[in-house]
Amino acid sequence: MESVDRENELCQVHLAGERRASFFAAALSEAAEAFDLDLHGLEAADVVRVLAERLPEDVLWAVDGECPVPTAGLRVLAVRHDVPAPAADPRDRGYAARIVLGAASVLAPAPISADVLVPAVSGALGSRAPVLAAEALAELEAHGFLLPLDETGTARRLWRLPSPVAEVVRKRLDATTFDVLANRAATALARLLTTPAPLDVYRHALAVAAHPAVPAEQRSALVRAAAAGFERRGDFAAARDTWLTLDEPDALLAAARLALVVGDTAAAVRETAPLIQAARRDRDVRTEHRARFVAAVAHDLRGEYARADKVFHTHPLVAAQGPEPVWLGDDERRRMRLARVRALRVRGEHRHARVLLDAVLPDIRRAQPYGSHRGPWPVAMLEHARLLRHAGDLAGAREVADRLVELFGRAGWGRHRLARAAVAVLAEGEHEPEPVRRAVAESAAWYGHDAPQTLELRVVEAKVLRDHGEHAEALAVLADAEVRASTALGQEHPVTLAVRRQAGVVRMAAGDWAGAARVFEALVPGQERTLGATHPDVRLTRLDLGICLARSERGRWARPLLREAAAASDGQSAPWPRWIRAARARTVLAELPGPVARLFPR
Repeated sequence: MESVDRENELCQVHLAGERRASFFAAALSEAAEAFDLDLHGLEAADVVRVLAERLPEDVLWAVDGECPVPTAGLRVLAVRHDVPAPAADPRDRGYAARIVLGAASVLAPAPISADVLVPAVSGALGSRAPVLAAEALAELEAHGFLLPLDETGTARRLWRLPSPVAEVVRKRLDATTFDVLANRAATALARLLTTPAPLDVYRHALAVAAHPAVPAEQRSALVRAAAAGFERRGDFAAARDTWLTLDEPDALLAAARLALVVGDTAAAVRETAPLIQAARRDRDVRTEHRARFVAAVAHDLRGEYARADKVFHTHPLVAAQGPEPVWLGDDERRRMRLARVRALRVRGEHRHARVLLDAVLPDIRRAQPYGSHRGPWPVAMLEHARLLRHAGDLAGAREVADRLVELFGRAGWGRHRLARAAVAVLAEGEHEPEPVRRAVAESAAWYGHDAPQTLELRVVEAKVLRDHGEHAEALAVLADAEVRASTALGQEHPVTLAVRRQAGVVRMAAGDWAGAARVFEALVPGQERTLGATHPDVRLTRLDLGICLARSERGRWARPLLREAAAASDGQSAPWPRWIRAARARTVLAELPGPVARLFPR
């Protein structure tokens, strides 16, 4: 492990005294800025990986002499150990120096700037506060109470108050002074947070908000401003944990919403349940509607479509209020509509999803005419690509997905979940196995072999191998993927069902009609429970089952399935026409007398 002690080469990373892992995400983003990496929007684990790759060797990250996340082998960033408390008594310093020192001690153990300190001490130092504060800072720096920091590339002068010094100051200065300074600091920070501010300002806001002398209303305002600031920066884990410090319905709802962003769908389901109950008790229709929506999105992401329908999509409250009530704000309405597009798509309602997406796309394109890796644009474009793929326009889908991947790549966000989803769309248009294998290897290295995005790519890999006639290898890929999906996601998760369905399709391609029929027969009940009997994937499985039964001389069982598939397919868009022709041909074949049927090639 490397220890960095040279002051000018330090990248100061502070957690405001917090040891919760989610605050680690905010500190990670500050480290990323030091290395000139735009990693906002990535989950903390991905940021750690990227930073680890950038560093030449392992280093130990210590904050105030402690390791905030004591993970073995963690490779992040080193900051120097804290300095010992000075032997001098802070009460021996001048009045202005004592006031400045007191103000610094009510703030977080993060870099302190004059634009925070001067307003905090102006009430005590009067009209000459800027001059007196500057003199006090020089005095405290000279006597070792404050350490100057080098903020390369900015005009801000920063100081750091070592933790041992802060402890001495809190013990030796009177409590009344601290209370007054905390209130003044709260007012100054609230003003600074009205516009985007450096990360250290948010940390100071949280520290001051926790001071008992700060009124509850001002505390709530500071915490809300800090949470919103973290969210604007893309530090979603820090924003979520900050919202959770407020025991207020809208704050807890914001935390649950951010749980979806950081990938913790279980937390979103868990945290919305009491919000829904409390809102029903209080007849708070708006909070209940919003909480139900967050819960439904979480269930959809977990592949629990029936639960999502029960909690939101088919719930009486939503039927009465509408899925997008008139009281929603524009941003919230856009976010809700895009989530509904995804919900319709995964349920196989591609036409309705397309209509809904087309209604919101013009506004998004006007707001972000050149595209972006942030905001609603990439979410909308990903759904656009997926719907093009479902409509059979693979070239159009690949064009949209390729632009998404390019935008995320230019921003250094190649590991973002939306970027990886776009890679999956691109992979479906590949004709050679090697590019898909590379995508699988990347996903496995970044997210693990059992992650849904990796397993979905394994299905694509099997499709390409099938098209190349490598049926045995495709089945081996799917066998491994099925074991992993069943264990990690569950027997009836949509990804698990997709793996099993593809195994049946590969057997069909290999001419193993009886084996494919067994796969489809076992698959249909689970598909119907998870996806619903009218889902296109279920209908296609029943069609394929009918074809396999007809091919394996079981025409009596094949006929009703093929008639049903042909009837259900009428009016469907591509690629349904191919399935319609196959169904009708196989229906005729199945109904021919045996001696005549044998005249036709099979």
